[in-house]
Amino acid sequence: MRSLYFIGYACILTVSCLTVAFAQYNRLNEEGTPINFSLLKVIGGIALFMWMAAGMTALIYAYTA
Repeated sequence: MRSLYFIGYACILTVSCLTVAFAQYNRLNEEGTPINFSLLKVIGGIALFMWMAAGMTALIYAYTA
């Protein structure tokens, strides 16, 4: 339960990354604008970091409590 904040933020960032990817893919199909992969890498990297932080927090509190 201690990692609930990390899980919440990780879920928000994961959904945000998927939404941005879908929007950029639609722009690629409709307007021909190239996909900005650096933006997806930043959002996805932060989301991955939050998922890892949630896992590490759960492990640390499981073994220390």
